[in-house]
Amino acid sequence: MSKDSQYIILDPQMKVIGVTDINGATPFSADTITRQIADTDNTTDDVSTGIENFNTNNDPNANSKNWNHTGEITVAEGYPDSYKVAANNYLMYWDDSAQQYYLMYISQEIDSGTDASGRHVNTYELENVLITNMNSYIPMKQTLTNANAKDSFTTLFTNSNWKLDFQATSALLSTTEFDGTSNAMGYLQAMLVAFDVEMDAYVELYSDGNVKDLVVKIVDQLGTDANHWVVDYGKNLTGITRTTVYSNVVTKLHILGKNGETIASVNKGKDYLVNDQANELYNPNWKKGTYLEGTTTFANVDQYQALKDLGQKQLDMFSHPRISYEVTPTADFKPSLGDNIRGTDWKMTPELAIDARVISVTTSKADYTQNLAQFGEFVTLHPVTPSYIQDLFNKMNGQIASLLDDVKNGKTIATAKAITPLGTSWSSVDDSKTIIAQVWADGTNITSYISPSGFTWYKSDLTTGVHDVDWENANASDGYQITLDNGETGHFECHIDGDCIQDTAEVDITAENTLVLNFEHSKMPKDHWGDSTNGAMQYVHYDAVNNLYIGAMAYGGSQSESKYTDLEYNRFKPDGTYVDSMIVLGGSHGASFGCQVIDGIPQIWQYAVDISDGSTHLANFDWKANTVIKIGSGATAVCDLNEYKRINVDFKNGWVVSSDGAGLIEICKLDDVKGGSWSPIYRFNLSLFGVHPTQASVDGSAIVGSNTLQANDIDFPYLFVNAGDANHVGQPILWCINVVTETLVFKEVNTTDRFGADILNVNDSENYDFEPETIGVYADSDSPYVLQGFNYKKLEDGAIHLLRGLWKTPIEFRKGG
Repeated sequence: MSKDSQYIILDPQMKVIGVTDINGATPFSADTITRQIADTDNTTDDVSTGIENFNTNNDPNANSKNWNHTGEITVAEGYPDSYKVAANNYLMYWDDSAQQYYLMYISQEIDSGTDASGRHVNTYELENVLITNMNSYIPMKQTLTNANAKDSFTTLFTNSNWKLDFQATSALLSTTEFDGTSNAMGYLQAMLVAFDVEMDAYVELYSDGNVKDLVVKIVDQLGTDANHWVVDYGKNLTGITRTTVYSNVVTKLHILGKNGETIASVNKGKDYLVNDQANELYNPNWKKGTYLEGTTTFANVDQYQALKDLGQKQLDMFSHPRISYEVTPTADFKPSLGDNIRGTDWKMTPELAIDARVISVTTSKADYTQNLAQFGEFVTLHPVTPSYIQDLFNKMNGQIASLLDDVKNGKTIATAKAITPLGTSWSSVDDSKTIIAQVWADGTNITSYISPSGFTWYKSDLTTGVHDVDWENANASDGYQITLDNGETGHFECHIDGDCIQDTAEVDITAENTLVLNFEHSKMPKDHWGDSTNGAMQYVHYDAVNNLYIGAMAYGGSQSESKYTDLEYNRFKPDGTYVDSMIVLGGSHGASFGCQVIDGIPQIWQYAVDISDGSTHLANFDWKANTVIKIGSGATAVCDLNEYKRINVDFKNGWVVSSDGAGLIEICKLDDVKGGSWSPIYRFNLSLFGVHPTQASVDGSAIVGSNTLQANDIDFPYLFVNAGDANHVGQPILWCINVVTETLVFKEVNTTDRFGADILNVNDSENYDFEPETIGVYADSDSPYVLQGFNYKKLEDGAIHLLRGLWKTPIEFRKGG
């Protein structure tokens, strides 16, 4: 047996009592061990003043250091030493890359059913024994004032049964207050940050194989910077993922000394440094004179030129996006934690060439395909970042995540309130009433993060207080909304179960964008009348029955005959082949429309002006190829409207939604609209969700940070709205909102690289087009998705071309609701 294939079993007294070996009498499986020196998510939120201490190595990684060492292993019962692998015992293993033995405490045992042979198997959670010891060890109450690293770590590990091997050269000083009640693990992590050092925790053995010493080693850096690991995709890498985060870019850095000193006296009166080249690359609004600003304080520096020199080094570190890499290696790729890596992948777009440190390693003795190395930068500076710089992998708002954790842990109280969109009093025309429960925490609506089973409704008699158990049972699975029958009264309450708070919202969008329809602006075909169809396709509907795309655009061609804006619809096959057209006189801009197919014939619902008298309506018409229609001749006015509205219809659930450029959303029942009544059941403004509809400034230009609303669609209760403009004042953004609970379900910032590496980036100095147009939601039972349309530019044969593209993006509904 080889030490590379085994875990040695020790009893609670750390005496060797057995072994589990892949090839031995007691085998194991599914083992993984992860060691890390820093967080790998690149989104660290550090103190607002940035780095408070700064050592001689100018290491930008100090504030993200987070040491950890955990794992798991599965062992089947019935083998000679199976019963010895048990909670409260230990497993010891040899790590070849580190050339050390590590001792892992078995902290938890999980019943994992049976294996293929029918044997009962258990999975065991493991943690480095240092974690176990330091979580249960409380240092003596005392204060170390301006102490150096060696004295601080020596004090921390006194009486801990760990031998300290201190090799660091850190010259930093820090004050630590041991309160006599907190465990040592928190202090240890804080000291790694304060002194900008790294650590390892392993064991030394006697000749008989038993534990001699528990050793914690403190060094400036683990690993080596000799670049002895060179990785290439297709050789010693089988997979590689690159994550780029823009949320921490700083192009203007304010610098402070320990007593608030600035660099103004040695920097031409300015207390900051800038990087104009980086600002043009990463700040979409650089032409308006703005920067991406941040502040850092050097608590031990009061000399002005030294402040400026250190500040310049900090700015150099943070004036570019932060990048991390996750690689899946071959069996012979075994870098040590902290090692410096050089890697290439010339097939990746853009080409990959990196030089970074390994910050996390995962190893497995049973299955080398589980080996994983993560390497890259990790962030220390906390920038003051404008709202239009977002994490490119914007899955879930970090503030929401933290808030949900606080609610779950009892730090923040969640409260429920009821809203009644149809009022609380019955009238002769009412046949039902709706009560909706909203859940709030610290001023944030978190209803979308609670599964339907988390809402329990109670009804009692207004006079006697007696519960209506039959009603309560009948409405037990109604979730956040209940509907009362005609004339039903009582006292209604909704209780929220905190255990049903989920980590994800009820709907999420993926990053899997597939191009399904594409046109080059200058090559778009002529329509039936010989007019160009190269206008922007404001909205596109996919007719799945006929496998055709129906696009709408403003029309001013040869058939136009009214003083109102006309609208043209064009149909295309998925390969871009033109099929036919219709023109709606007075059809307006065409930003949104609804469509259903009846007996193979599309029926379109839209806003339209009656060109005979200027009145405005919600109109519909059946498709009749290559015709010119208007209200009263080919198109029917269904319902009067008092203003311009962007219309969509959810025919499946029976709802009509409208929006206007100012952000007002109105949602009506389809049956009411068919009856000629525009009577909104739900009505709110998008400003509730941080949307700022575009308004012009004094000089007529759009206000920075505003949102040019484009299109909308509804799959009740979910409203999808997008915004963005060719002026690049506002980002291309997609929102999903639960209109019933008035909850922001997700907000997705669309960037060019999500839709194609060859799309010219709007952040470049030329401000290339990347303007959203259509947004449509398709509730296919197997694979729901949205269609997103953009006007965009790309470089081909030395020339820049304008294109119209339509992408399909899957959306995911949370399992269990």
